[in-house]
Amino acid sequence: MSFLVNDSVSRHTGAVPPGAAATYTILLRDFTATVSLAGRPGRPTVRISLELKVSHPGPGFPDDITAVMSYEDIVEALRRLCAQDAVPGPDYLADRTADLCLAHPKVRRVRVDVELPSLLPDTAGAGVTITRTRNAEG
Repeated sequence: MSFLVNDSVSRHTGAVPPGAAATYTILLRDFTATVSLAGRPGRPTVRISLELKVSHPGPGFPDDITAVMSYEDIVEALRRLCAQDAVPGPDYLADRTADLCLAHPKVRRVRVDVELPSLLPDTAGAGVTITRTRNAEG
């Protein structure tokens, strides 16, 4: 599993347009866990990748973990989600993952990729990608 942060606010030399919130992108790639899928024998390994658009605390923010988005909580929640019995399928995992990411107030948008080993002999994997955006009120 790898983590990448694209902190475009600190590297960007221009100002953020008026009324636009400063954001940065967190990438969480290739989180893997075994899952119990309803109607499928064994516990195949699922691969989940996230792209989170997160509110930036602004230039000169304090060196404080509470000022930035911590993805450790999301990783722990993914572990719990994958540990459930009889998961309906990759769409369920993607939907629940998007929900748990958007439960964090700093997350503005999330893209979730979920892939499982394919049951077809000529396909390595099969899955789903979804993108969710926090509504204007939240």
